[in-house]
Amino acid sequence: MAAQAPGAKAPKRQGPSAAVVEPQAISGLASSGRNCIGPSGANVHSIGWVPSNSRVSITFSSDFDPVASVTNTQLGSEAPNSVARSAFWADDDGGGNFEPLLNFTTTYSGTLVLHVSKFSAERSAGCYFYKVEIITE
Repeated sequence: MAAQAPGAKAPKRQGPSAAVVEPQAISGLASSGRNCIGPSGANVHSIGWVPSNSRVSITFSSDFDPVASVTNTQLGSEAPNSVARSAFWADDDGGGNFEPLLNFTTTYSGTLVLHVSKFSAERSAGCYFYKVEIITE
């Protein structure tokens, strides 16, 4: 703990902020970097922690036929069994033009992880961008 000068006030601790009701993402074009998948690979992207009742939308732009899924994992004492619980959402072509589209609302707080792969071994691999928008209540 750092020493304070006599008479100095301790910094004020910030409490939880008010609910945010607008997207927590960069609007416009896909906000991630270019990601590529090889002939037999898949990619995993950490999205981060989200509170319960968050509306999540993940859109894609790619040069191949990707399939995507998201898991929401809650660990420790917050989970009903004090160990873990998990939920997942998956999509192949919901965004049109062979693009995945993931739209869901979380029922509990947890950490989101995005998984992206090519649709099948017979199809060619390629590169993609993804955009995550999260609206909390």
